Amino acid sequence: MHQQLNKKINRVPNKTAQNQHISYTIIHAIPGRIRFRIPQIARDSEYANKLKRLIESDTIATNVRINPAAASIVINYQPGVISDNQMRLHLVNLIQTAPNITLPAPVTAKSVAKAIFDALINLIDGTRNINKARTAIQHKEVKTDIWERLLSGTKTAIQGLKSTIMFILPNKRSQSGKKKLGLQSLPSPAVGVDKRRLALP
Repeated sequence: MHQQLNKKINRVPNKTAQNQHISYTIIHAIPGRIRFRIPQIARDSEYANKLKRLIESDTIATNVRINPAAASIVINYQPGVISDNQMRLHLVNLIQTAPNITLPAPVTAKSVAKAIFDALINLIDGTRNINKARTAIQHKEVKTDIWERLLSGTKTAIQGLKSTIMFILPNKRSQSGKKKLGLQSLPSPAVGVDKRRLALP
């Protein structure tokens, strides 16, 4: 098992040789736990999110916590599975390669609803094709029967409902989704509105 972990670590590509170098400092390290200070975390939330997701996907890491205000990341890992020095080198490699990874598109209520409606429409289209083939076999020609009219009307209704739902649902992830990914919501910008002018007489 130890050899498999070493192979996995060696397979991580070091693509940042030609790109920017991410500066870091090891603040604290004991067997099974290491804390880095990485200035990039404080100024680049996308990098922080990528680094956290990349380390969390590693089987050796057991817990990852990021503190953007302190520009630090704490990683807990299984001690004894790999030497502390090898784990340090592995994490440094991940710190450098994190900017190069591509995160999958976030799942939103809108994307889920779209997938459901598209599946329903495809199901109706498939059923209509089967019905057309059945009527063609029975009558030697394609006829518009009651099932075709019903399925066609249902498809039109679902497409209308889909358009309405897509218009209503927001594009953004929910706040709970952001918290799960370790992102903090930024305060909303102040709007220059005079409260005295809004007061009712």
